[in-house]
Amino acid sequence: MSAHRPIRSALAAVALVAMTGVLGAASADSDEAAIRATMSSYNDALNAGKTAAVLPLYTDDGIFMPPFSQSAIGQNAIRQSYDNVFKELKFNVKFNIAELVHMAPTWAYVRTNSAGTTAHASTGKTTSEANQELFIFKKASDGRWKIARYSFSPTNPPN
Repeated sequence: MSAHRPIRSALAAVALVAMTGVLGAASADSDEAAIRATMSSYNDALNAGKTAAVLPLYTDDGIFMPPFSQSAIGQNAIRQSYDNVFKELKFNVKFNIAELVHMAPTWAYVRTNSAGTTAHASTGKTTSEANQELFIFKKASDGRWKIARYSFSPTNPPN
């Protein structure tokens, strides 16, 4: 046995640990980019008022928890809820990510603040809009990050 074999084995182990750290960081960066892309797609779908664009961003068992309403649980309830929202409201809002935390290999949360305007079909008025939001993301089996839970509350005082 070569006298250098233990040293080479130790160096190989150190290199493997270093590569794992680099690959883990690359994976975390990739996950963060994918979550940010889903957030951007959600922002676009909300402003476009398109339920069909919102639904694929949620998990099959996703839950939408708007204020002053019961939770919409699952794709059918989420579809109905967004259809009702978009019949009444036309959004022009921008989400800003305040915090993005990757909690586990397939779970993350995003805390956001949003602001903009909302046009109301029933009154014809446009109002200022500001909210704080909490999105919980789950990584699907196909590797895409989807909204598993979404809740928000207004930050503007009621009129």
